[in-house]
Amino acid sequence: MFYDAPSLSSALLSMSVDDILVLCVRLAGGLHLVTTLLAWFTPIPPDWEQNLQKLPLIHRRFSIAQNLSTGATIVVLGLFSLCFAPELVGGSPLARALCAATALFWAARLGVLPWLGLRGILVTRTLRLGYRLLLLQCLLYSLAYGYLALRSV
Repeated sequence: MFYDAPSLSSALLSMSVDDILVLCVRLAGGLHLVTTLLAWFTPIPPDWEQNLQKLPLIHRRFSIAQNLSTGATIVVLGLFSLCFAPELVGGSPLARALCAATALFWAARLGVLPWLGLRGILVTRTLRLGYRLLLLQCLLYSLAYGYLALRSV
């Protein structure tokens, strides 16, 4: 005898709002990690190494440190979302602060990325699509985590 599993839509309809939010936060946490993984495969701007060599050592180190700290921040925020989703949805003061910090981080990226002027080096359709998806991710995360930070529980 086969078990007739409920459809995804009926399963979602039977979940509470908080259960759905927990699922979404965990999904976002996983996507944080996917974003970091994909960053290893995105092309860097042309002549990156040669241009870095022209800078004083301290400027080169700052550039590399900023890239590493941005990546580490995305990983940490993703792990928090994966491991502590129920707590983040629960709305404690600490959870709200972490959600507000996450929203601020992604909103800042949404502001900084266009300022970098990447359009000239996004020469393929895939790169342009990836860039648009990254901007969409920044927008959605800033709104979603901002909502969690501000919502009344």
